[in-house]
Amino acid sequence: MNRQDANEQLILRDGELRLRPACLPDDVLPAEAWYRDPEVMRFSEGDENARYDRAMIEKMYQYLAGQGELYIVELLVNDSWLPIGDATLAPNTIPINICVAAFRSKGYGKRTLKLLIDRARSLGWCQLKVKRVYTINLRSRRLYESLGFELDGGIFYENGAPCWCFVLQL
Repeated sequence: MNRQDANEQLILRDGELRLRPACLPDDVLPAEAWYRDPEVMRFSEGDENARYDRAMIEKMYQYLAGQGELYIVELLVNDSWLPIGDATLAPNTIPINICVAAFRSKGYGKRTLKLLIDRARSLGWCQLKVKRVYTINLRSRRLYESLGFELDGGIFYENGAPCWCFVLQL
């Protein structure tokens, strides 16, 4: 989406945290550092040795934007909006990545997920699904379950790694 389209879309906000629609290709540049971080790659892609370059991030963002609403997670710091991650609201997936290490495990993921749940309700959706959480990512499991998501079908394997699926009835 271009900047004008993004400005016309809904910005989701919870105090100093906001989710704004991603502007492609502008938002790819800040994400480059995120997707070189071994912890981000371990929990989001199941491989701490993987690294995404600019082209791969742009392709990923285009795919996610085509599936639903792609957001950049931002935090108000010193009167400026600092990008700290990304999130997508789509019928069959809700990936949330708080990518800046200083802001992990501080409740921003939970606040992001609450905003996405509220947005899905406002769209009249009946359920939300999380299609892949690697079993090594206990933080994400606790996050989704804390807001009412339930395991959906046990464990499956993707790329040889065990994963969970979750579902929330709205």
